[in-house]
Amino acid sequence: NRPGVTRGKQWVTVDSGLQLLDTPGILWPKFEDQTVGENLAITGAIKDDILDIEEIAMILCGRLRKLYPALLSERYKLGDLSQYEDLSDYDLMLAIGKKRGFLISGGEVHSERTANMLLDEYRAGKIGRVTLDTRLDN
Repeated sequence: NRPGVTRGKQWVTVDSGLQLLDTPGILWPKFEDQTVGENLAITGAIKDDILDIEEIAMILCGRLRKLYPALLSERYKLGDLSQYEDLSDYDLMLAIGKKRGFLISGGEVHSERTANMLLDEYRAGKIGRVTLDTRLDN
């Protein structure tokens, strides 16, 4: 379930005898729409070690704030999100880290740990059933 690992075709047995064919994926080097690349990074389809993990988590925060404010507030016990309206997406991410107690010396928020937690919980479905692809193609 990590990008860049599959080297050849392989069959994987899933629940109830269902079989899944896993094949190596190929990503093109440039996306016409930056949002496509961001969404792929958020979902983990692009290796985390080649990305700025904090920037990707900040983008996720912004998307969740806009598209799923109730789920964001509920998961991270933020209360009324209007109190965070003036915060940037990065500062909102730090507020979540503070709520979780991800503090380092001096009372600062451990931003990398917060970013990893946000992406891990999103990818594991702990935030809820959400989609980042909001375009309606007909």
